[in-house]
Amino acid sequence: MAAAADKAYETLKHRVVGGRYAPGEQLKEEPLARELATSRTPVRAALKRLVDDGLATAEPGRGVRVAAWTESDIEETFALRGLLEAHAAELAARRGGVALAERLDALNTEMEGAIEKGGRALPERLQKINAEFHRAIVGASGSPRLRTMLAGLIDMPVVIRSHFISTREDRLQSLQHHRDVAAAVRAGDGDLARQVMQLHLRVAAHRFRRRREELGKPPTR
Repeated sequence: MAAAADKAYETLKHRVVGGRYAPGEQLKEEPLARELATSRTPVRAALKRLVDDGLATAEPGRGVRVAAWTESDIEETFALRGLLEAHAAELAARRGGVALAERLDALNTEMEGAIEKGGRALPERLQKINAEFHRAIVGASGSPRLRTMLAGLIDMPVVIRSHFISTREDRLQSLQHHRDVAAAVRAGDGDLARQVMQLHLRVAAHRFRRRREELGKPPTR
């Protein structure tokens, strides 16, 4: 049953962060169980995990619904990542060594190849690589507290969806920031790693807001 719940969770999580379900849309156990060819029990467990992760909400009388994001939520998400991941990058640069630098370089090469290849699956592919990059840094920080605090933020819907509205120029700029972080890690320069990560996430926040405005998406309040 645990395996079925994990499978259901991964499927639903992918759909939520990929934008398949609209913010506020209700996620009903029975239709989802039929669609996923499983019983309602693993679906119920998967929905609870989505709520725990902040990807969905559960309110009496309204059921489980896809989390809706306000402008305040967006600002807070990027602000928290800037503070916490900058610290994680500083620690990782001092503790990760060559092994971490090589892992980050490999992910950057993979990201470059994905950008050059393009295609409809590019946003999802970039999200996967990007998440692995940031998780590698957090993991190498050696801080269980940082891992716990950042576990949900890296996969927040607002972060995922930024990949769906970014341009080629945005993606190449982000890749260069990743390369700069990897270089700081290789040099063992914690201060530089922290500064580059702060820059990377501040630019990402400004870029996301700008792209939303260009697409004519009004703020949700």
